[in-house]
Amino acid sequence: MFSEQAALKIPTLLSPLSANTPTFARVPAVTYTNSSQPFRLGERSFSRQYAHIYATRLIQMRPFLVSRAQQMWGSEVRVRKLCELQHGEECCVVGTLFKAMQLQPSILREVSEEHNLLPQPPRNKYIHPNDELILEDELQRIKLEGAIDVAKLVTGTILAVFGCGRDDGKFLVRDHCFADLPPQEPMASLDTDSFSCRFVLLVSGLGLDGGGGESLLGTQLLVDMVTGQLGDEGEQCTAAHISRVILAGNLLSQNTQSRDSINKAKYLTKKTQAASVEAIKMLDEILLQLSASVPVDVMPGEFDPTNYTLPQQPLHPCMFPMATAYSTLQLVTNPYQATIDGVRFLGTSGQNVSDIFRYSSMEDHLEILEWTLRVRHISPTAPDTLGCYPFYKTDPFIFPECPHIYFCGNTSSFGSKVIQGPENQTVLLVSVPDFSVTQTACLVNLRSLACQPIHFSSFGAEDEEVLGGPDLGS
Repeated sequence: MFSEQAALKIPTLLSPLSANTPTFARVPAVTYTNSSQPFRLGERSFSRQYAHIYATRLIQMRPFLVSRAQQMWGSEVRVRKLCELQHGEECCVVGTLFKAMQLQPSILREVSEEHNLLPQPPRNKYIHPNDELILEDELQRIKLEGAIDVAKLVTGTILAVFGCGRDDGKFLVRDHCFADLPPQEPMASLDTDSFSCRFVLLVSGLGLDGGGGESLLGTQLLVDMVTGQLGDEGEQCTAAHISRVILAGNLLSQNTQSRDSINKAKYLTKKTQAASVEAIKMLDEILLQLSASVPVDVMPGEFDPTNYTLPQQPLHPCMFPMATAYSTLQLVTNPYQATIDGVRFLGTSGQNVSDIFRYSSMEDHLEILEWTLRVRHISPTAPDTLGCYPFYKTDPFIFPECPHIYFCGNTSSFGSKVIQGPENQTVLLVSVPDFSVTQTACLVNLRSLACQPIHFSSFGAEDEEVLGGPDLGS
């Protein structure tokens, strides 16, 4: 894709110098619309209970589940509320799932003096064979048994179950369904000329920590590639077709958190400078180089200086005095959604996917991304195990429409997959790897929705015999 177009250009780094040095103009996006307004917080009041968001989620999702249930089990299927169940009657019930987990961390359990328990050690997974599923609606709750995967599902999921109530007060599930993918707007038709296609570069986890310059080498190679200062004329020409860069969170390293300073006396930290200060200065310089050449959207992440709960609000522009001089720099929310040349993007910095990973048997990030699309909710585990704002009028994490590209950042490795919906929806799923660990970014072709990883590597004294560099062709 990217490297194939670069290879079509004859001049290379080994070619003789040309008297006329070519200049490649940046190919801009024709249309761009930021659709992240539902994730912007106006008033911020934390006095409300979180029960409101679950009630609102069920009210908004119920029509989708009833329609889906009628498609699966026939239009004559009886849809009941839990208070209307009759023993032995086959029916459909729509509700919110609660997963009772033995290993789920609980602050009340840890501080319980009567049990005298030691703090639970952190785990990669908190699932247990004895976990149970409970379905709740507006009035009642009931335990689920039967044909349903307890280990895979998580708290907060809205689903429809088909079965019957038993004499022991449990509901025997014979089948279940989710809302599935929402409707999708068709993509705008783009020019089919191979050299007129445009790319969007996805990067996450720069992990700036204020350390030595060695850690910045891969990042600088990335910046040089985007700005056209790396590679031969063919690669520079192709890099000019990158119409936008999206930085998907964790711009700063976890090492910049400096949480220990909170517990120290003030006189011990009076003359010390937070580690995040130098990291922010470096980030400002990197954003300055990028935004001087290409539009850049900056999403916050788990370790970045903004609110911790979802939806995370944009980083404050005062932290980037140099880069904000360019209108091409846009500080956006997490989650973030936008339409670029008729292609709808939706993505997060990865907190929703990593949280589902911990409380579900699903192992693959792409599988979790697809599953959240199927249940039509970006982050069903919020606010149970993932912090979020206590919404009460509407749940902004419900998919209003189906994106064309759905991504999550800060994963352990690159992955991409195209899935199909029941109404011929086509979605490209992308797991964007942690750049500080993998030195890998993702390039998406807006015309074909093809996705390609780009690896950046450096060489040191131990690699003198084999010179390495940015691998633009992988």
